[in-house]
Amino acid sequence: MQPVETVEFWPDYGRGPLWKDGKPADPAALGVDADLAARLRDWNSRYAETNLPIDTSGSPAYLAEGSRLLREVRAAVEAGYRLVVTEPWWGEEPDA
Repeated sequence: MQPVETVEFWPDYGRGPLWKDGKPADPAALGVDADLAARLRDWNSRYAETNLPIDTSGSPAYLAEGSRLLREVRAAVEAGYRLVVTEPWWGEEPDA
């Protein structure tokens, strides 16, 4: 059995929102189809710190879309990947 690799989900300026070993991960290499990869890129391109509930209430629409995309990516990735979050606002407990 092949070891499971961890991929983190977080939006940021530039590339993302999928990261492996601190570097941008290629959605296609993870088993994500072209349509979902394009929606991920589009959503990530709209990233702004004010979208997240850090110093403000954030953008409910941006957060909801991110939570949906997270669920879709999790369902799409190959079995060899564990998709984790490190922030509490994606609708699930952050991974340590």
